[in-house]
Amino acid sequence: MSYGFKFSTRTKLMAGALALLLAGVSHAQTTQIGGGATLPSVAYVGSNAATTTNLQYFGTATGTGIASGSLFGVYEAQTNYPPVSYCLTGSGAGKDVLAGGTISGNTYNVQNACAKNTNGVVTGFGADSAGLVALNEQRTDLTQPTFAAADSPLSASDLTNYQTNHGSTSWPTQFPVIAGAIAIAFNLTDNTGAQVTSSEANFTDSQICQIFSRQVTTWDQVSSAFTLPAGRSIPANPINVQFRSDGSGTSFSFSNHLATVCGTIGGTVFETSQNFVGASPAVTSNFFTSAPSGWTGASGNAAVAANIKATANSVGYVETANAIASGVGLQFADVNGTSPVTNFGTALSLVPADYVINNVINSTNASNGQAQLQAITSPPSTSCIVLVKPSVYAQPTRGGFVPSGSYPIVAVSYFLGNAQGNESKDLTNTQNLVDAPYNSTITGSVTTVGSGKGLAFLTLGSGAFSSTAPGACLH
Repeated sequence: MSYGFKFSTRTKLMAGALALLLAGVSHAQTTQIGGGATLPSVAYVGSNAATTTNLQYFGTATGTGIASGSLFGVYEAQTNYPPVSYCLTGSGAGKDVLAGGTISGNTYNVQNACAKNTNGVVTGFGADSAGLVALNEQRTDLTQPTFAAADSPLSASDLTNYQTNHGSTSWPTQFPVIAGAIAIAFNLTDNTGAQVTSSEANFTDSQICQIFSRQVTTWDQVSSAFTLPAGRSIPANPINVQFRSDGSGTSFSFSNHLATVCGTIGGTVFETSQNFVGASPAVTSNFFTSAPSGWTGASGNAAVAANIKATANSVGYVETANAIASGVGLQFADVNGTSPVTNFGTALSLVPADYVINNVINSTNASNGQAQLQAITSPPSTSCIVLVKPSVYAQPTRGGFVPSGSYPIVAVSYFLGNAQGNESKDLTNTQNLVDAPYNSTITGSVTTVGSGKGLAFLTLGSGAFSSTAPGACLH
């Protein structure tokens, strides 16, 4: 006699559907939600991040998918690791979304759409975006991002913003992840109407300083930067400058170089800031407070690259990796005889002398405009806020963080997180994610970083923090 139960086909189908639904719910509750910096976005999600079409990349969805050879793609491929969603907000907005709350008239929240608002600012990471809903990977439960990324380190005001929304005893975490070259791109034709090419352009630091301080305003004034065939010359056309209008780590790192190498020009200096023109402190505020005629700001690297390509007699600073991947065909100048493509990409070794613990950038720069470090008052007892000294990558020095002979205009990008309050169901996955840049099993399979790509991983030299320190800081 059999006492077993017999299920109808309908019952079996219902049971199967319920199992799939429960699996989907479990999957949706572990998606890692982050965003921020655009400079390393090609490394993080793949070459599609260089376009202006999409701001959010996640899972493996066609058109907005994370590429298999990218950092997040390799992370997702590990056994039992969840999908990642990354929103390209820019560094300044990325830190503000991590902080949450209302900052400079914009209200930031991880649930807000990954799209520009009426002020042209992205105020969220799209945790409940339509794309994630379609993939059943949305995170309506999140009250804070699982991680953020920035090419400009935490400033004193960033820390204040964070603690205003999270509480005075709560702390962000910050660890360096990757370095990237910032290229000087241009669109210029000679007296014959022929395009001036990358191989014909080599700016000195002095010429870059003159252009971006507006000491020179026509291209013939820097004609010595170009080596042209006989019979060709540089016309006296106005120099049109394209720059980042949003709070940008690319602007911070470009100005870090300018403030270091330019010195005093006409009695004043460049300021190191993520704001290039206008908002105080701004890179050019000592020269002018609003963009001069012929200077055009754009939000995001892709928009700046597109403006350079579309505007005759233009020059601007762009993220090398994204500009290459965009396919718009920009011309990149050498700087001091080195290329942002061929002379950058070898892994850089990070040692304790290169960074400080529990420091932030003071928004008030010194008389020379260079970034100033400020120890955190009553700091946390942990060593979870790591800041690479801007001075060690402001220009190549023999034996320094950026070795002699390397391309000189460099950015360092960070992963940021929340030391407290991470969702318990996310914790292990988030720890693995922020440790990924120092996990050789993962980085060894990443194809979007390295020689010829304008991006370099950081390796940990003798005495540096451990490869699992970033994850250990999350609770």
